[in-house]
Amino acid sequence: MLNAWPQILNILEKTLNPGLYQVWIKPLDAEVKDGFLKLYAPNPFVASWVRDRLSDSIAEAATQVMGSRPSIEVAVRPKAMQSAPCPTEDSTPVASNSTRRTGDRTQAKLLGLPNLAPSSLKSCNWQFSFDDFVVGPCNELAFVASQSMCRSGMDFDQLFLNSSPGLGKTHLLQAIGRQIARSSNRSNVRVGYLTAEQFATQLILSLKSRQVDRFKDKFREKLDVLLLEDIHFLQGKEHTQDELLETLKALQARGCKVVMSSSFLPRELKDVDDHLASRLCSGFLTTIDRPCLETRRNILESKAKLHQVQLPRDVSEMLAENLKDDVRQLESCLQSLVLKARLLGRGITPDLAESVLRNYTIADVSSIGFQKIVSHVCSYFELSQQQLASKSRKRDIVQARNTAFFLTRKYTDMPLKQIGSHFNRRHSTVLKGITNVEREISLQTPLGRQLDTVVQKIKTS
Repeated sequence: MLNAWPQILNILEKTLNPGLYQVWIKPLDAEVKDGFLKLYAPNPFVASWVRDRLSDSIAEAATQVMGSRPSIEVAVRPKAMQSAPCPTEDSTPVASNSTRRTGDRTQAKLLGLPNLAPSSLKSCNWQFSFDDFVVGPCNELAFVASQSMCRSGMDFDQLFLNSSPGLGKTHLLQAIGRQIARSSNRSNVRVGYLTAEQFATQLILSLKSRQVDRFKDKFREKLDVLLLEDIHFLQGKEHTQDELLETLKALQARGCKVVMSSSFLPRELKDVDDHLASRLCSGFLTTIDRPCLETRRNILESKAKLHQVQLPRDVSEMLAENLKDDVRQLESCLQSLVLKARLLGRGITPDLAESVLRNYTIADVSSIGFQKIVSHVCSYFELSQQQLASKSRKRDIVQARNTAFFLTRKYTDMPLKQIGSHFNRRHSTVLKGITNVEREISLQTPLGRQLDTVVQKIKTS
C-alpha cells in the first residue's frame, strides 16, 4: 500500500472543490497500513478542520483504493516530520508574484495557523473551459458575458452570475480563469479564484496571525482578476463584507476584473451592507436558467464523448426527458450508466438506461407544489406542519424547516418573503436556511450527506 496515498489524493483532487483540495488536503501527509489511514496535518487548526468536515470524503476515496473503508485518524504532524510540506504559496488557488517573508512564515507557524498565501497561477488546476460548456437558450447570455470578461475594451469589468446550484456557475468562473491564463499578453497574470467562505477564512486567519496588511495587499494590490464564488455566504458577516467592499473598490480603481457568483440575486440578499449590495449590482448581471430539453440532450451527448462512448439517440432522449433537475444530475446519471455498462461488459441500451434512471427520476418539476413539499418534508422528518412552522429551535426541526425552504426555492416560483410567511419566518431566516443546506451539501459534510439523501428521497417520492 505504499502508493495508496498518492492514489487517494488523485481521487480527492478530482472530486473535491479545487480550493478545498488545495487548502486543506494537499498539506496532509499520511501513513497507510492494515486498513488504517493516519493523516498528519501541519497544525491543530488544519487537523480539526479536516477531521470535522472532510473525513468522510477522504474515507470514500480511500475505499476505492484500499478495497474497504479504512479507519481514519487525523493528528498533528510530529516535530520529526516538520520538514514535510505545509500549506504554502502553492496551497491555495489565489495567484500573485509575492514571496513569503521569513518573519511572516515564522509567526504563522508559532500561532498554529495554515499559511494561506498567494500562489503562482500555473499551479491552479482549471478543470473547466469554454470549449466543454454546452450553450443553450438557458445560459447563452451568461456564456457570452463570461467570454467577454476575457477580452479587453469591454464596457464592463464586473460580472455577477446567478443560478440555482448545478447549472454552470463554477464552470464559467473556471473557464474565465483558464482563458485569461492562456490569452494574456503577460507572462504571469495574477488571478484570485476562491469561494466567499475561503475569503472569510483567510481574513480570520490574517487577523489571528496579525497579517492583515499582508492580506489586504494580496487581494487589493497583487491581483489582476478576482473570481469569487458563493457571495451569499457573507450574509451577516459585517467585518468580512467591509473588507470585500474595500477590495472591490481597490480593484476597480486599478482597472481589474471581478467575477462573482451566487445562488441568489443581489436584491434577494439580506444582512448585507447597502454599499456592498450596490457594488454587487454595479456591473453586468445575468441569470442561468434550467436547461431546456434540447440543451439537456446536447449536454448528455457532449459528456458521452468525454467518456468515449456512443450514446444512442433513444437513450439520450430518455435521459433528457426525465432528468430536469440540473446539469450535475445529468452528469451523475450518465456516469453511472457508463460505469454499469462497462462493469457488465454490455452496450448502452434503453433497458440498461431505464434501470439506472430509476435511481434518479423525479417528478415533473411543474407538478411539485408548496403543499406537496411541506407534506413530504413532514412525513420524512416525522413532524406535523404545526411543528414545522413553530418557533422551536430543536436541531431536527430546524433541519426539516431549512430543507423545506431549499426545496420550495428550487421547485416553485415563490419569492423568499412569501416562503418565510408560510413558516412565520423572516426573509433573512429563509435565505440563511437555504444557504446552510447548500453549503453542507456542497462540502459533503456528514450533515450535508444526510440532507442530500433527504432531498433526493423527497424528490423521488
